[in-house]
Amino acid sequence: MEKIRILAVDDEADVLKRIQNVLSDYDVTIETSSIKASELIQQETYDLFIIDYQMPDIDGIELLEEIKHKYRNEYYIGIFCTAYGTIHLFKEEIMDGLFTFYLEKPYEEEDLLYIVSKSINKLEEMKKKVKQQSVKR
Repeated sequence: MEKIRILAVDDEADVLKRIQNVLSDYDVTIETSSIKASELIQQETYDLFIIDYQMPDIDGIELLEEIKHKYRNEYYIGIFCTAYGTIHLFKEEIMDGLFTFYLEKPYEEEDLLYIVSKSINKLEEMKKKVKQQSVKR
């Protein structure tokens, strides 16, 4: 199986370094600039996206909308990061399927590992379901 590719976007470099260290078993690309991240989203292919909400230039919701548009015919998992106690503000985005899981900041390394593991399992389930459906036809 190919290594899972992850794009992590946060304007705080120390948060990204921590993500990169914790997820060292995966192919992790980190980006502090939401504009550069937008370019990467268009140029590269990833399995998981860890996107912070509050960033200069382009916010996390806008990036997740770009991802949803580009990946409309592909499988991916979006993980949305937001300040503790604010996830309830994003009900519409949840309903629109902009992200599958979320992390409230600050989060522990165990929480990050758990959500990434859960995301990978969900991604594999989605791909397996499609393969089973195409075999039945």
